[in-house]
Amino acid sequence: MKGLRIAATTLGCKVNQVETASLLERFEEKGLRPVSFKEEADVYLINTCAVTARAAYESRQLIRRALKRKPLLVAATGCYVQIGAREIVERIEEPVLLVGQDRKIEIPDLVEELEVPLKEPRLLVGDVSTLRRCVPFRLRRFPGHHRAFLRVQDGCNAFCSYCVVPYARGPARSLPEEEVIAQARRFRDEGYREIVVTGVHLGLWGVDLSPPRGLADLLQALLENVRGPRWRLSSLHPSEIDRPLLDLMAENEAVCPHFHLSLQSGDDEVLAAMGRPYRAALIEEVVREIKDHLPEAAIGADVIAGFPTESEEAFERTAELLRRLPIAYLHVFPFSPRPGTRAAELPQIPPDRVAKRARVLQEISRAKKKAFYSQQIGRSLKVLVERYDAQRGLYRGLSENYVVVHFAGPPGLEGSVVSVKVERLVNELLYGRMAPSQEGPSLAKQDLGVARDVA
Repeated sequence: MKGLRIAATTLGCKVNQVETASLLERFEEKGLRPVSFKEEADVYLINTCAVTARAAYESRQLIRRALKRKPLLVAATGCYVQIGAREIVERIEEPVLLVGQDRKIEIPDLVEELEVPLKEPRLLVGDVSTLRRCVPFRLRRFPGHHRAFLRVQDGCNAFCSYCVVPYARGPARSLPEEEVIAQARRFRDEGYREIVVTGVHLGLWGVDLSPPRGLADLLQALLENVRGPRWRLSSLHPSEIDRPLLDLMAENEAVCPHFHLSLQSGDDEVLAAMGRPYRAALIEEVVREIKDHLPEAAIGADVIAGFPTESEEAFERTAELLRRLPIAYLHVFPFSPRPGTRAAELPQIPPDRVAKRARVLQEISRAKKKAFYSQQIGRSLKVLVERYDAQRGLYRGLSENYVVVHFAGPPGLEGSVVSVKVERLVNELLYGRMAPSQEGPSLAKQDLGVARDVA
């Protein structure tokens, strides 16, 4: 295998991105050379998604695109492969290697052992419902990223009526604390200044451990054992945000004051039909409690427009709740039925009405974002520098409370954290000025070495 070119692409969530990056590192260790998915390669790897029918279609298209290049091997894995391997074989005539979630970690070894090119499709897809262990996907770097994603959990127990994830990922499984800490230290030692704690259903971390643990316990362990980076949590259900977590975040500046809530609706009947374990009153209570603990926090939310049981009155209740709450932005998803889910069997709302409701929510989001960004004017924010726009002569960075800021600065700041005073909002973009005395990126990395762990 040494000297062969490997190209990979990823659809879907942060967890998929972590797994692809880890597999690529394993391939490199075996002597393969990573190249862009747009380039000619000897082996192509597609990590698929199945959250929507569109994601499944895009996964098939990527497999076809890779096959047209006539490589030695095309391998696909991920959620769509897990639930749709037979569909892939039926729709794509050429031989591919399809690997399920249970054997995803083995892909570099499997490729090494295979006789290529394949003469017929190879399906290595097991039953994810039997999985009980969260397999670690160890890695050091995310090429092209200045934030590292820390995968701490896999699987989901929710079985929401519109979602295939539990069938594609299996039951909720937690990465043991010692594995999480070891991976976080690898990222810290590579110089990452922000680590995003993520999972397929992050709020379920610890429920399967003995004794059971909670997300606040994990965050406390990371703060104590991996000093240097700042920490950000990915998406959570409102019912998973409790007082211990809020107290811990309020007491530690190293934890970013940012929440992304998986709301989906603000109407009780729709939430019940979705199978969500909370109601609108809890959403309001949790958002208010977040703001009581962390007044400067950014609160984002996922919301679905046009779920099959959503009446006009139900939609208005959702829209009114979102207008009323101190939310900073929305991720709006027009409902599209996913075959194989209970919601796909319900009477569907006409697409034009779904699109209209989505536009209303998107307008609410724009107004919320403008209001939240306006509140940042005059504040000094700690900004992770992500990239430099040479054409404009400005850096772009992300603040602790999830605000994008543009500012001028000396060369070489990418990947470091600097203090920026926000001065103005122009056309939905924030501009600021960097504080006169700033640590450079080299000093920032030295600081990480000073804060060695005692545990």
